[in-house]
Amino acid sequence: MPRNLILCGGIFHEFHQSSDELARVLAPLGIDSVVEDDIEGGLLALADGNFDLLTVNALRWEMHGEKYDPYREEWAMSLSPEGKAAIAAHLEAGGALLGLHTASICFSDWPEWGDMLGGSWQWGRSWHPPPSPLGVTPVAHPLMAGIEPFSVEDEVYTDLELRPGINPLLYSTEADGHPPQPLLWLHDWSKGRVVYDALGHDAESLRVPAHSEVLRRAVAWSLQASGEH
Repeated sequence: MPRNLILCGGIFHEFHQSSDELARVLAPLGIDSVVEDDIEGGLLALADGNFDLLTVNALRWEMHGEKYDPYREEWAMSLSPEGKAAIAAHLEAGGALLGLHTASICFSDWPEWGDMLGGSWQWGRSWHPPPSPLGVTPVAHPLMAGIEPFSVEDEVYTDLELRPGINPLLYSTEADGHPPQPLLWLHDWSKGRVVYDALGHDAESLRVPAHSEVLRRAVAWSLQASGEH
C-alpha cells in the first residue's frame, strides 16, 4: 500500500479540511495518507524512507511585509538544511511529489523548490482573483482520456514563474481578457515524478468529480517512478 505524507498548515485556508479531503480522493488508489502539520518533523519521517508520496498542502514561507505581521511569529518559516535534504533525497530515490495550490508559494527562499515543482509564485508579479466559478479545459493527453471541460470554484494562480519541461494537463479558460493559465501539470525531477495542482483552495474544489479524477490519474502516474522507494 503506497504511503502519502501530507504536510499542511498556514494562513487563509482550511488546510486540514482540504488535506482530509485529498486523502479521501486518493484512497481509491490504495494510498494511505498521514496528515502532519509539523513540517520539519514530517520531513524527518520522510527521511526514514517510509513514504512513497510527499504532498505539500501548506502556506509556509518567510512572510515579509506588514500584511503578515499578525501571522509571522506563528507561521513564518525557512526550511532547514535537513528538510531540504529530505525532499531532495526523496526524489533522488524515485519518490513522488504532489504540490497542491499554495505549495508554489512555500519555501520561497529555496529556489530549487520551484525547480522541483516546475513553477513558483513570484512576489510582485504573480496574483490571483478572488475564488469564483472558473472553467477548466483538459489538454489532449492520454491521462486526460474521457475528461470533459468542467467548472470549479477556485482561485486562478496567474503569472507564476514556470520552469521548462512541465507538461500541463489542465488550463483555465480565458476570462475577462486574461489568457489561459496552466492549472495542473506533470514534471520529472531527478529520479522522481512531480505533480503540481494550482487548484485546491478548499475541500469543495477537490470534491468536484472531474478534479478528483484528474488528481488521481496524475498521482498514479507519479507513483510509477517510485517502485524501488
